[in-house]
Amino acid sequence: MITRETVEKIAKLARLQLSESDLEKYTGQLNNILGHIEKLNELDTRDIEATTHAVEVPNPLRDDEVKVSTVIEPILEISPDHEAHFFRVPKVI
Repeated sequence: MITRETVEKIAKLARLQLSESDLEKYTGQLNNILGHIEKLNELDTRDIEATTHAVEVPNPLRDDEVKVSTVIEPILEISPDHEAHFFRVPKVI
């Protein structure tokens, strides 16, 4: 259970200035959230398979395929400086 003192300490650590009404409100809200979490902890999930999505999501990525590029030579021909199949650039530090 979250106490008012706990909310005050969290607010102080977060450098928040909360009014009296905010302290009461947040104490109640945090206890409500923890109550919901406790209900979830009561569930028996041993036979449930872990998932990353609520519904099955197909993989949108394709397999990598190695292809021969035919555009390398024309690009290297117009580059100011190259060696083999690499561009030469000034050293950057």
